[in-house]
Amino acid sequence: MAEIHELQPVDLWEAWPHEAHKFTPWLAERLHLLGKEVNLSLKLERIEAPLGAAGRVDILARQVETDAYVVIENQLDKSDDEHLLALLGYAASAEADIVIWVAKDFSPYHRSIVAWLNRSDNINVYAVKVLAYRVGDALIADFRLAVGLQKSQTSSAAVGSPTWYADFYRPLVEQLRRLGLSRGAWQERWRSFQTGYSQHMYGTGLNEGKVQAFLQMYGDDQEGVHKALMQHRAEIDAHLGTPAIWDAHGESPWVGLETDATLADIDANPDPVRQWLADNLLRLREAIQPHLDQVMQELRGGSAGDTEASE
Repeated sequence: MAEIHELQPVDLWEAWPHEAHKFTPWLAERLHLLGKEVNLSLKLERIEAPLGAAGRVDILARQVETDAYVVIENQLDKSDDEHLLALLGYAASAEADIVIWVAKDFSPYHRSIVAWLNRSDNINVYAVKVLAYRVGDALIADFRLAVGLQKSQTSSAAVGSPTWYADFYRPLVEQLRRLGLSRGAWQERWRSFQTGYSQHMYGTGLNEGKVQAFLQMYGDDQEGVHKALMQHRAEIDAHLGTPAIWDAHGESPWVGLETDATLADIDANPDPVRQWLADNLLRLREAIQPHLDQVMQELRGGSAGDTEASE
């Protein structure tokens, strides 16, 4: 009978005597194991990848299915504020959709920050513990997910809850971000995306049995912008291939497209609804944006854009 050894925990610094020279290359060669723990398919882009003023991230990778950037920061000690701040800087510089923080362990404080970041759908953050053991003369390593996406840790969120909307919108926001639409500030059943003009925004909504993609106008010039765009209605509708909805009766006028679907329908099969929103929001932007730029230039008597990073 073969001898059976017990697992003996080993200090990470004993397993990997140098973080940058030993552990990072080891991890880069085993992204498939890390990916298995967080349920992602990962492919290596570069080790010690330069990211401008943010510095060099330990590992820059991509998600295989979506080609989205993944930044991975690793440390052989317990989580600390320095690595957390660096990780967020890397994510911003790389415009990464996914962040993985690998460490010996995570304090309750840092776990709460990761969980808080995951309550939005701007970015997915995973905190992963790395462990090392001695078995006889051999060293072995293992990964354990400490904090991930909420839906992976609990049963399906209640339909219509904030978590349910976040789970629905997260893949859609990632897809639109990669296609050039920057996320705005709306939450719950709505998501907004920047037009280049701080008081006017593209949006998506799940509203009273309707799935909607639209441009909404706000501010002192909202009526003027809407009326000016109406002058191009025939061109916009022709570009869309179907008449858009032009609504000026509420507090903020809007133009858009909609289709029928209840939240229960979406919960049962969300992917077709996400794709409808992505396709039609992009169609709207393509049809409307040139006219919106022209209208804004005419109304303001100058350059077309007043692009702002946030609303």
